[in-house]
Amino acid sequence: MADDLGDEWWLEQETKTLDSETTEQNGNPQKKQKSQAAKPGGKRKVDTSHVTSEVVKHKKKKGSSGKEKKRERKKITDESDEALAKPGNAEDVRAMMSKVLKDRLGAEALEDLLPNAENDFYPHNVESLEPEKYLTFILTTWRTALKKSLFMKKTGSPILLIVTSSAVRAVELNRQIKGFLDSRCKVAKLFAKHMKVEEQTKYLAKTNCQVGIGTPGRLLLLVKQGALQLESLVAIVLDWNWRDTKLKRMADIPEVRQDLVAFLKDHIIETVRGSPCKLALL
Repeated sequence: MADDLGDEWWLEQETKTLDSETTEQNGNPQKKQKSQAAKPGGKRKVDTSHVTSEVVKHKKKKGSSGKEKKRERKKITDESDEALAKPGNAEDVRAMMSKVLKDRLGAEALEDLLPNAENDFYPHNVESLEPEKYLTFILTTWRTALKKSLFMKKTGSPILLIVTSSAVRAVELNRQIKGFLDSRCKVAKLFAKHMKVEEQTKYLAKTNCQVGIGTPGRLLLLVKQGALQLESLVAIVLDWNWRDTKLKRMADIPEVRQDLVAFLKDHIIETVRGSPCKLALL
């Protein structure tokens, strides 16, 4: 029986054994391919590394452009330094009033309401003097007017009215003009912050005040109620050139501008015309 076997029978057996082991370890490649093809709804792993990279780059780019936009928004004003430093004049006041009132009034009626640039203003603060020095410069008859006010003892009827944009600025101005005011002067603080209209009305009713400092809205309300009298005034000073932290003047703030124009139109212009009292732009 041994002679019937081939001389290399052990090699053939070894080859078959190796083929069988390889098939068991790796599986049938054809069956594997068929199983993958038989699952059309199955999830496939996709290489998304390049997509993720592009998304990250896009986000970074978008983020950087957003920061650039924020930097642009931080710019407070487009006005030049020269324009910011230029003192206001009578034409600026007329232009402000015209802008607010032009849609409500005809050209002729509007012109009658505007202050006269030559007759209704004290010299403008062209040299940007400090409040105390500017008041000293324009109110050469201040001492005479003060004596008259102290003698007459009229309540709620100041001789100097200062109109500013905010309560904080009003308090600041009150400190800055101490050197100009006589120690006998009484100053009425006529703004809304922490102060009620009723309290201010009572104060004006019993006090012979020489100076009033306030915001347009509150001054307008007190005049309408009859608590604040304007017939003794020698000057109405508009805190025109002062700018807040956003570089805005009182004429640049919409709500303040509306009240200021109403105050000028309804009460101040008629007080100024034909009287010694004039407007001044601080």
